[in-house]
Amino acid sequence: MKRLSTLVSGTALALAAALTLSACGGGSSNNSAEGGVVIVTAAQPPSFSYETSATGYEAAEFFVNTGATLIRNPYVAGSDGLSAHQELFKFEPVLAKSYEVSPDGKTYTFHLNTEAKSAAGNALDADDVIFSFKRKFEVDTSIVSFVSAPVITSADQVKKVDDATVTISITDPSHGFTLLSLLANTPYAIYDSEVLEANATPDDPYGVEYSKTNADFGFGAYKLTSYTPGQQMVYEANPGYALGEPEVKRVVQRVVADAGQRSNLVKSGDASVATQLRPADQVALRDANAAQIFSVPSNAYVYVPLTTTKAPFDNVEVRRAFSYAVPYDAIMKDVYKGRLGPISSILNDTLPDYNGSGLKSNTTDPAKSLEILRNAGITTPVKFELTVNNAVPDLKETAVQIQTAARAAGFEVTLNEVNSAVFQEGLANKTFQASMGRDYAVVQSPPYVLSLFYTPGSPINWPDFDYAPLNDAIAAGNASGEPLTPAAWGDWNKAERILQDQMPTVYIGYVQPLNAFANGVEGYVFRTDSVIDYSELKP
Repeated sequence: MKRLSTLVSGTALALAAALTLSACGGGSSNNSAEGGVVIVTAAQPPSFSYETSATGYEAAEFFVNTGATLIRNPYVAGSDGLSAHQELFKFEPVLAKSYEVSPDGKTYTFHLNTEAKSAAGNALDADDVIFSFKRKFEVDTSIVSFVSAPVITSADQVKKVDDATVTISITDPSHGFTLLSLLANTPYAIYDSEVLEANATPDDPYGVEYSKTNADFGFGAYKLTSYTPGQQMVYEANPGYALGEPEVKRVVQRVVADAGQRSNLVKSGDASVATQLRPADQVALRDANAAQIFSVPSNAYVYVPLTTTKAPFDNVEVRRAFSYAVPYDAIMKDVYKGRLGPISSILNDTLPDYNGSGLKSNTTDPAKSLEILRNAGITTPVKFELTVNNAVPDLKETAVQIQTAARAAGFEVTLNEVNSAVFQEGLANKTFQASMGRDYAVVQSPPYVLSLFYTPGSPINWPDFDYAPLNDAIAAGNASGEPLTPAAWGDWNKAERILQDQMPTVYIGYVQPLNAFANGVEGYVFRTDSVIDYSELKP
């Protein structure tokens, strides 16, 4: 298999609507994992359809474990105290046995593993790949077109050669690494076309409505065998998984709303893994030798998107002032207990040939905030509502820190706590003045990251920001060839300096994974989508 020495894109987010899911499978509640793994989490996916609900931790973890892609970034051992993690510059087979690249770098040929089977027991073939691409690009609510441009803009770029072979064509060979990185991540999971076509309708030819409430149409390591809304999901290993049947045969994922209780369940041995914990609880578990927590090369950040099409943040001076009102150091110390690191802007400064020229570090300066507001003739206090997901305790605590500190900087902040479904819907509809978030781009390619969060009209352009100089800088970077060359970094650096000047989003810091594993549970691998790959666990 040909390897490319570049970096790029992957991942995904998107919108979610508040959906009620029907039970699929037995629907009964289980009191033990029957020799498997018990995971306690804050919520459940709002939908089983990626095309209608791609964002949120629980949704992402569901999609990773029930879906499979043609290729993936391999898992490598960590060093210098870091956990095992993905190698972002390499690719290995999953549903594709191998791939090859044409001499002109514009055609990628994928040879499929036709022995791989879906959760329904159907063997993989080229028709599944073609169907999956069409669904991703032709369903109105799908975010795939936003996260894939300009590399893949149409399902027509994918062609069937025979039952075991497909080709994917691109117009610019410099997009090759971006293509592979996209294909290695959840937006490009391949679906069982037999299952979805059997449940399609003339108005819904890709079975999207069916897949909102029925889960088993993926080729992943696990299938969902029981679902009790608001309480529990039970996964069982897929014996036909392309990489082999997982060692953990059964995973019980239980909803426990209180983060402290989730922590205690791991400490007591009643759960193997707890997710979405408070950093203080994580550190307490570690210090008491009651559970394992991990340090990773994190790409996930805590941030505040400011909706630039709504008052008061339609005024750039208010946005600039607010960036000085945030108590960055206090948040790192008091909320995250050392599990949040500094950040200057959206792109990761560990990337090859990174250019941070002219970028400034985060600074808390209430006097500077007041000066900016005063010079702009803005009456203080500036009042706004900061919305936070009540299922995410670290963000709730961060919001309180901001509310308190911002008073001295000329802001009066009202906190609005909502549940996960309402939060995702509000993000999608751009109804919040500002919100607390924890987010990431799965692969840290500059063109992907910048386009993902700042493409005008994108459903995950949370600040609803459309600014011609930024759009021009991103376009220039995309046109400059390989994305990690010094020439391209000149454009990416310009884009970052524009973001720091216009401040549509306040980036607070890089956050470590907020989960804990019972002592003795092995196999955790950090993924850049921040979720847990159940197939790697060894209880």
